[in-house]
Amino acid sequence: MSARFLRTLTDPAWAALALASPDRLLQDHAHCEKKAAASALSLVATYPERVALAQPLVRLAQEEMQHFFRVLAELSRRGLPLERDAGDPYALALLQLARAAREERLLDRLLVSAIIEARSCERFQLLGEAATEERLARLYRDLFLAEARHQTLFVGLATETFGQAAVEGRLASLLDAEARILAALPLRAAIH
Repeated sequence: MSARFLRTLTDPAWAALALASPDRLLQDHAHCEKKAAASALSLVATYPERVALAQPLVRLAQEEMQHFFRVLAELSRRGLPLERDAGDPYALALLQLARAAREERLLDRLLVSAIIEARSCERFQLLGEAATEERLARLYRDLFLAEARHQTLFVGLATETFGQAAVEGRLASLLDAEARILAALPLRAAIH
């Protein structure tokens, strides 16, 4: 699913790097899940008049928090506390592309969220296929399926809200930018 959506594929060296540092990858992903839930709730709070967005985004936030708890449990099983968030330069660069005007910003935030979910989907698929630790492989495969649903949800919400033509044009531009952002960032043991 994500390979058709994204302009570029992840460098195959990324999976080996990520799998060599599973604790660091889990730390990073815990923060990704927490921020995804917060972002969904932020959209609900910022656009309360968009009633059709509220329920799907709140359900998404609940699922993201369930994933956050699941990753926290895995960290705990490994005897690791949740460390401080090191930040996500990929997501920050994408979010900076969101335009300032209220309605344009909503469209852009929905589409940027879809792109982030698509990249996560692609990478969890790689991890699920390559992980040798069965517990982690199962986690990555489950997250792959969830990210695929989330990607579709965000594109669907954007299309319902703004129409197919507006989504297609802006999404194409944002996907081109995402490819440039990804190419400029170094590979690291992080989901993005």
